[in-house]
Amino acid sequence: MSAAHIREADTEDAPAVIALWTEAYVDEGEGGRTLPYAEADFRETFARGRVFVAELEGEVVGVVALAAPGTPGHAVARGEEAELSRLVVSASARRLGLGRALAGRCHEEAQTANWSAIALWSRRYQTAAHQLYESLGYERVTERDGTDESGHERLVFRLSL
Repeated sequence: MSAAHIREADTEDAPAVIALWTEAYVDEGEGGRTLPYAEADFRETFARGRVFVAELEGEVVGVVALAAPGTPGHAVARGEEAELSRLVVSASARRLGLGRALAGRCHEEAQTANWSAIALWSRRYQTAAHQLYESLGYERVTERDGTDESGHERLVFRLSL
C-alpha cells in the first residue's frame, strides 16, 4: 500500500468529501444528522475555512475542516479558538494514522497562524475519535458540553497551542 498524501481540498473533491461525511455521520451515526450531505454543505464548509483531504492510492479517503478564530458559524469554538470539524476517515482506511495526520495538518496550520487553541465537538458514541483527540493533547471541556439544534449531545474537546 502506498503512503497517504495530505493536501488542501479543492472543489473537485466535493463528491468524495460529501460521500465521506454521509458515511460517517449519517450511515454510521447515532443521533444527529439523518439526511445525506449535499453540495451546499461542502460549499459552506469550504467557504468558512480550510478543508484538507487524505489521499491513498489516488482516492480521497479522509477529510477535515479547520475554521479560523472568529469565523461565523462556529459550533463550539470561542474567542481566539479555531474550530476543527468533520474529521472523517473512510471505514476502509481506518487504523492507518490518517485521522492523526489530518488533525496534525490542522495543528500545523493553527500554529503557523499563531492561534491559541483549537476546539471541536464529538458525539458520545464516537469513542475511537475521543481516544485520538486525547492522544493528540486535547482535553475534555465538560462545562462547555451542550446540545445541537436537533437536541443531540455535543462533547467539547480543546487543544491549547
